[in-house]
Amino acid sequence: TYVRTVCERYRGVIDAFDVWNEPWIHAWWGVGYDHDKGGRAGYITSEEPQKDFVRLMQVARDTARSVIPDASVFGFNTTTGGTTSETNFSGYDWTKGVLEAGGMAHCDGIAYHAYTGGGVGYPGDTVEKGLATAVGPILERHGSVGKPIWMTEGSPLIHRMGNGLYRHTVPESRVEDVWDDADRIARYLVSMLANGVSRIFLYSMHAQGDFCTAPKQWNVFTTDEGYLHPSGVAHAHCAWLLEDTRFVERFDLHGKALHLYLFEGDGRAVVAVSPGPGAVPHVLPSAPGVAFTDVFGNELDEVPKAGMLCYAMAHGPDAASRLKSMFMPR
Repeated sequence: TYVRTVCERYRGVIDAFDVWNEPWIHAWWGVGYDHDKGGRAGYITSEEPQKDFVRLMQVARDTARSVIPDASVFGFNTTTGGTTSETNFSGYDWTKGVLEAGGMAHCDGIAYHAYTGGGVGYPGDTVEKGLATAVGPILERHGSVGKPIWMTEGSPLIHRMGNGLYRHTVPESRVEDVWDDADRIARYLVSMLANGVSRIFLYSMHAQGDFCTAPKQWNVFTTDEGYLHPSGVAHAHCAWLLEDTRFVERFDLHGKALHLYLFEGDGRAVVAVSPGPGAVPHVLPSAPGVAFTDVFGNELDEVPKAGMLCYAMAHGPDAASRLKSMFMPR
């Protein structure tokens, strides 16, 4: 009844849905509560929580399709890590259970959540490792996921963001490195796309309050009063460049310390130049018709702030090959 009501209400407006929220946490997918234990440990799951979740996926998808025939309904709603405990499943164990209960037959794609405070924007980063955990059982059984992967909630700025550009007008405003936070957003997006995630939904604000000096737990894009943070500009520029492109390949320079992610679109190509851990300052190459920008979209004629991601752009039918040859001359 709930799914039918929602789909009838939003038919023609929304055609993609994600089933439930974080069922791998017992508090979100419990059937009872032990008051003697209390807290999160008190939530009790069913005897077969993953199998029951697959039943929910099936009912949700079948009902949605009965109202919106071409609806996309994403399932699993898994996560990037953790260990199985009395309060939750690890991402791997949750996915494994849903897979074994037949979950792949009742979804149009895989949804997962990806919060990280670790490094992003290079091979073996927390984005790559987290996704490998979230879909690992599927890869082990089938060799590939075979369906779209959407990151439906996450952020690389957890417990990091401050008050943006405020310095003098907000008393005791936390001073932060806005360049670093903007850089992390761009790196996170590039790594997600390069690792096969086709849609990215950043969790952008939660429990907002005053302009406290402590790092924000949930903010992305906006400061506490709702105005734009520089990380939002970095996201906008990345989207402007990479929307409607496809990831082609990654190649590495400077002893594999500098990582170049090549994306190709209709008549254009973009390389995201992402220094990895231990990278040294590098000189930007040059070629006719190639433009460099920093994470905010400012044109560059030299390397940006040390260690930061930047972009190279070219247009034309041979744009991808020209960019690659500029960085990797024969």
